[in-house]
Amino acid sequence: MEWAVFSLLSTAGPLSEASFLQRIAGLFSGHDLPDEYLVRACLQSYRSRASTPDRIVTGDDLLGRAQEHTELIAMLAEGGHRLGMSVWIGRREQDRRIGRERLADWLDDRERQIPLSSIHRSVDDVADVDCVWYVRRRMALMFEVEWTAMLGETVLRRHARIPQDDGIVRFLVIAPERTELIRHKLERSPLLRDAFEHDNWHVLKWNHLRTFLARDEISLETLEPFLGLDPLVERSGEQLGLFGG
Repeated sequence: MEWAVFSLLSTAGPLSEASFLQRIAGLFSGHDLPDEYLVRACLQSYRSRASTPDRIVTGDDLLGRAQEHTELIAMLAEGGHRLGMSVWIGRREQDRRIGRERLADWLDDRERQIPLSSIHRSVDDVADVDCVWYVRRRMALMFEVEWTAMLGETVLRRHARIPQDDGIVRFLVIAPERTELIRHKLERSPLLRDAFEHDNWHVLKWNHLRTFLARDEISLETLEPFLGLDPLVERSGEQLGLFGG
């Protein structure tokens, strides 16, 4: 459903809201007919601020988002090294390029060759996590960078095969434009909420990740105010500690 919304907005040209809803309804039928609230939540997430009821367009560009995804993984790798931790970059991401360099170039020789069992016993699935900061056999901070809110493969399948333990913390690094759509999905899906709670997931928005990593000094403690759909840096109040205490 979500991909259908993005695809229609990115290929059909400007549409009125009424035409958009009619076109989307025509793509599904019977048991596949989507929930109207989900359709509108997806539309709200992917429409640009320049849209009007008579002219809906999207500001999302597939190639641009892919490049942002690559750049954020490189930034995460640099951040992990600054914290003095070892770093892993997902095997499917390592050949992606920033200029003339591949993401694999952000790993040293030891990190490229180390057995992934030193991070977690679920080797095949850990190999596909976008980025991991880790201390061998003690701690693993796993980052998944997403520009959509399509979380089934990442949260409900891949990470369900990486059993949770006290040393694992997981971060869903999201485009800020997806905030309300992800909130909508969490509110309406007990399965997704249970996975978030059981597997110790934390949301980190792209803009807040950049702000955190741009600091002269970083630490895991100073990351905490940036976490959540409504992080401390955007509101007043308190936030529970990430590592206890």
